[in-house]
Amino acid sequence: MRFILITIICAVSFLASPAPAFAEKFLDIQEVTSKGGITAWLVEDRSIPVIAMKFSFRDVGSKTNSIDKQGLAHLASNTMDEGAGELKSQEFQQILRNQSITLHFNASRDNFGGTLKTLTRNKDKAFELLKLALTKPRFDEEPLSRMRNSNQSRIKSSLSDPQWIAARIQNDIIFSGHPYALNSGGTLSSLDNITAKDLRGFHEKLGKNQLVIGVSGDISAEQLKIMLDDVFGELPDIKAAKSEKFELKNSGKTYLYKQDIPQTIIEIAQKGVSRKDADYFAAKIMNFILGESGFGSRLMEEIREKRGLTYGIYSYFREYDETDALHISTSTVNDSVDEMIRLINTQWDEMLAKPVSVQELKDAKSYLIGSLPLSLTSTNSIASTLLSLQLDNLPIDYLDNRAQKLNEVTLQEVQATAKRILDKDAFTTILVGNPKGFDGAEIIIKLPNVE
Repeated sequence: MRFILITIICAVSFLASPAPAFAEKFLDIQEVTSKGGITAWLVEDRSIPVIAMKFSFRDVGSKTNSIDKQGLAHLASNTMDEGAGELKSQEFQQILRNQSITLHFNASRDNFGGTLKTLTRNKDKAFELLKLALTKPRFDEEPLSRMRNSNQSRIKSSLSDPQWIAARIQNDIIFSGHPYALNSGGTLSSLDNITAKDLRGFHEKLGKNQLVIGVSGDISAEQLKIMLDDVFGELPDIKAAKSEKFELKNSGKTYLYKQDIPQTIIEIAQKGVSRKDADYFAAKIMNFILGESGFGSRLMEEIREKRGLTYGIYSYFREYDETDALHISTSTVNDSVDEMIRLINTQWDEMLAKPVSVQELKDAKSYLIGSLPLSLTSTNSIASTLLSLQLDNLPIDYLDNRAQKLNEVTLQEVQATAKRILDKDAFTTILVGNPKGFDGAEIIIKLPNVE
C-alpha cells in the first residue's frame, strides 16, 4: 500500500508539472558542410537502403538562353546523362539500368538541376556516374541529334494541343520583354542552332558556389561530407547574374487564338505572392478556399457543381525567382465563355466583400496541415522538399513552425490578404477556341516562339 501511495503521488506530481519546453521536429534536418565548403541539407533515414539526392544550380536555367538558342538548358538536361568520361551513351545508360540507379537532369526557367536515386549498396557507382556527368559530359553527336529530334517532335505534336497553345501564348504575353517569355523547351529552329559547343559552354556555367542540395535516406552526415567534395568539389566557382523582380505585363487585356474546337481553353493570370511574403499563409488559405482545393472550392462549387459549365477549374500560385503569379485554368463550351469569366469575377468580388466562413477556414487549415506529412512518404519527396526550402531561402526550421503559422491565421487576415492580392481588373486572359462575344479581344495570328 505504501508503494502504491508513493506511485500515485509521483504520478499526480508528474501530470501537474509544466509541459516540456521543446517540440518534436517535423523533420530532423541536418545542415551538413563538407571540408571544401559545400553545404547540403540531410534527413537521415536508415529504415530502407535507399539514398535520394536533389540538387540545383541557381540562376542558370532557361532564362540565360538567348533567343536563337532557346531550349539550350533543356537540351543540356537531356544530354548530360547520355555519356560521360570514357563511357558512351549506351554504356552509361546500361550501367544505370543494371544497378537500378536513377540519374537525370532538369531545367526550369530559373535553375538547372538533377536527381540521383540509388540503393545503398550501389551508392559508390551512383556517385561516380553523377560526378562524371557533371564534370565530363560527352555531348556526342548521336545522342544530341536524337534528343534534338525528340524535342522537335514534341513541339510539333503539341501544336495540336489547345492547352499547350494557351500556355505558350500566356508565357509570351505576361512575361513580355523578359527571358521568361521565351520557349524554355526550344523552338523548331532554335534547337537546330544548338551545337555540342553550345552545350559545353552552358555546362561551364555550372558553379559549385551556386549549388543547393537536398539528401534523404541511408547515408550519414560524415559519409555525405566526403561525397559532396568528391562529386562536386571539382566544379568551378561562377559569377552568376543576380535576379531582379519585375511585374507581370499586359494586365487587364484579353487575347484570343482562334481554333475550330467545341470548347475554349481559358488561362487567366494576375500578380501572385511569394513564400517569403508576410501574408503567405493567409494567401495560401485564401486560395485553397477559392480554387486550389478542387472539389469543395468556391470556383468548383459555383461553376461545375451548380451550373455544369466545366469539368474542372483551379486557381494556383506559381513562384519564380523574378516574379510571382496567380493563375486560373479552366475550359468550357464556346457559348459559355462569357458566363464563365463573369462567374470567376463574381467569386473574386465575394472573396473581397466579406470574410470566409469559420468552417471554410477550419477545413482549409485542417487539410493544409494534415496533407503535408502525406506528401513526405518517400526519400525522393523528402529530398525534393529540402531542395525547395533552400531554393526559396527559407529557414531550416520552416516546417517545424508551418502548422502554427497556419493555425494563427484569422478570418480578418484572410480577407485583408485577399484585398491586397486579388485584382480582377489586372487579369490577363488567354482564350484558345472559338468563343462568342469577344470581338474586343486582341487576336493572336501566329504562335510566338514555336517555329
